[in-house]
Amino acid sequence: MNEAFTSILLSLQAGVPWRKVKGFQMTDFPNLKTKYPDLIPARMDFECGPGWEKVLDKYFGDVSAALPSGTRLRLDKVYEKYGSLRVDAMPEGAVTRSVHLALDRAEVLADLRSYRYCETCGKPGSLRDKSWLSVDCEAHANGAPPLPPHDGRITLDGVAYEYDEGLDDLVPIKRRAKRPTGTKR
Repeated sequence: MNEAFTSILLSLQAGVPWRKVKGFQMTDFPNLKTKYPDLIPARMDFECGPGWEKVLDKYFGDVSAALPSGTRLRLDKVYEKYGSLRVDAMPEGAVTRSVHLALDRAEVLADLRSYRYCETCGKPGSLRDKSWLSVDCEAHANGAPPLPPHDGRITLDGVAYEYDEGLDDLVPIKRRAKRPTGTKR
């Protein structure tokens, strides 16, 4: 038997909810597919670990709330890149600017939240360099030290935001008042 087939077979026998396909970790997330059948295609595989299920649940909840009735989501790909969660999705058909902004916000929040949870188990984690970037808890870090945290700053629709972990939301960054010309610091 080849290595990929053996890996898939062993995963199925052990009841593990993910498998590797062409070197990528693929997760099925049956609970999310049941909860959001209008957003997630039944045959969709996610190229990320099971530890990000809560992050994805919040993302799909935000998207569900943002999409107008009757508007479908074209979900192309959900994957890990440079250690964080990425979602390639867009609404099918015309939607207002505010809906696009809400979908962008949901995507940014999913990315920023993913920096805080181990991709493998979902426990609190941090970005680490293990010859590749990944978000891991201490148990899955294989001794790799945490990297400095992502500052969580982003600009949406011309407004600067930062991620507030306590609120689990983006908050506008207050601009400093401009000093009058000729004044000293």
